[in-house]
Amino acid sequence: MSKAAPRYAKALLESLSASGELEKTVPVLRGLASVPDDLSARLGDPTIPSASRESALLSALGSPASGSILGRLVSLLSARRRLGEAPAVAASLLEQLESRSGIVRGKVRARELLSPSQISSLQKTLSVHGAKVELSQESDPNILGGFRIQLGSTVLDATANNQLNQARRALLSA
Repeated sequence: MSKAAPRYAKALLESLSASGELEKTVPVLRGLASVPDDLSARLGDPTIPSASRESALLSALGSPASGSILGRLVSLLSARRRLGEAPAVAASLLEQLESRSGIVRGKVRARELLSPSQISSLQKTLSVHGAKVELSQESDPNILGGFRIQLGSTVLDATANNQLNQARRALLSA
């Protein structure tokens, strides 16, 4: 994600909140945020005429009016040659919206998928100070046992791999 995407997202979030259009725009932004990387690259491709890229993005967004907030955003991104960053702006806006509402998304990696009750227990344990943690999971065959949780830039490593590495370091330093 570029450094500019969070700034555009913050301004867009404030504009949509102030105008009361946030709730009806969120589904459109979710769709935009899930655009595949190759399509995102095509939006930023300078060999394709800017007007074509802009009209394609407007069409994908449901053809918002040029005076609407989304229409003006697309025009602004086009004028600044940043149409390829539109999905990153949408993703950043959704992250900021979740942060405002106290939702923290994380990912659990384990050798085998955890049961729903284990995920629920982890979510309850990690939810503190009003923040609600929502975890997704994926399997990682490189993990011997235990699990690794990533919440933003924080990693909680409760894997057997990590414990073995700590024991090895302790033995080597002794």
